[in-house]
Amino acid sequence: MKTQKTPWTSFAKAAAALLLTLAAGCVSASGPRDTAGWLEARGADFMDMFGVRLGFGAGLGAYVRVTEYAQLGFMMRGPDQRELPKPEDANLRSVPCLMVGTIGRYGGAWFDATRELMFPGWSSRDRDGLYIDREVIAGYVSPHGRLDNWRGSVGGGVHLLLIGAAAEVNPYEIFDFLGGLVGYDPSGDDVPVGTAELEEEPEAEGES
Repeated sequence: MKTQKTPWTSFAKAAAALLLTLAAGCVSASGPRDTAGWLEARGADFMDMFGVRLGFGAGLGAYVRVTEYAQLGFMMRGPDQRELPKPEDANLRSVPCLMVGTIGRYGGAWFDATRELMFPGWSSRDRDGLYIDREVIAGYVSPHGRLDNWRGSVGGGVHLLLIGAAAEVNPYEIFDFLGGLVGYDPSGDDVPVGTAELEEEPEAEGES
């Protein structure tokens, strides 16, 4: 007996295929990435231009950004692991905020813990310590926010208690994408397979 296909089954398969396509070949959240050829490199450049994210779970905040020099807002999502009583209790799923979407060259799904303040020319994500932490569920996602390609982006986001959304565009990456169509790589981020190295996570000062 054949199983009847439903619209939700087709949607789930399409979403899974899209997620695998977005995540394929990614090495780092921004900067160089392994590319198998011209077509994949153009796809990576295209993804660099946009970021779209949806959040489901505990969170509160809003922000607007027109590059790092004109940004304002705050965002809190998921648990603050620094406030948990014991290291073994530090589990991102304890107060979950599920995020799905893309940031720069990668896409996927992850549990998110964010404590971020944004002012013109400054963001808490640049300070020592982990202000954005992620537990990857699917795809490739940088484990923290320092590698996000956010400095030149234009856009905003909002999270109200249990649901949120954010959308950004990076104008400079549009030139990188167009340049790639005619053989140029202004961002210097199209690296042939096997030559890119994974970036090590930066350690906070004072750690031993």
